[in-house]
Amino acid sequence: MITLDALELPYELVWIDEYDWTGVVAKKTVTLGGVLKIETSKFQSNSGRQVTLFSKEAWITKAALDTLHSWAMEEGKTMTLVLHDLRSFQVQFQHWSIPVIDAKPIKQIAEQAGTDYYVLRLKLVITPVG
Repeated sequence: MITLDALELPYELVWIDEYDWTGVVAKKTVTLGGVLKIETSKFQSNSGRQVTLFSKEAWITKAALDTLHSWAMEEGKTMTLVLHDLRSFQVQFQHWSIPVIDAKPIKQIAEQAGTDYYVLRLKLVITPVG
């Protein structure tokens, strides 16, 4: 089970960019003499790490999607994400990477009910603790 605060998310969601992050940043420069210099630094925490949750099989109800959407409209909202393996992170929506919630209806009908399903992609970022 995956939860975001009190909201249960679809079990099928997968952290698709989990291994895009190494926790190390580097800057390379070349001196006037042609010598390559590489400076590296390791992050002290997971802060700033992207968490994109997606699966074609991850269906969410319109009612749950409406909850996510209302949360996404709250500036600076911090939530607790708990993954299948019980890892827990403080997260916010990646508001610089629109849309933060990408949801497409399973059935193409004009009026969706609260029980109708959508395929979900959710973009979050791990925030600093404390």
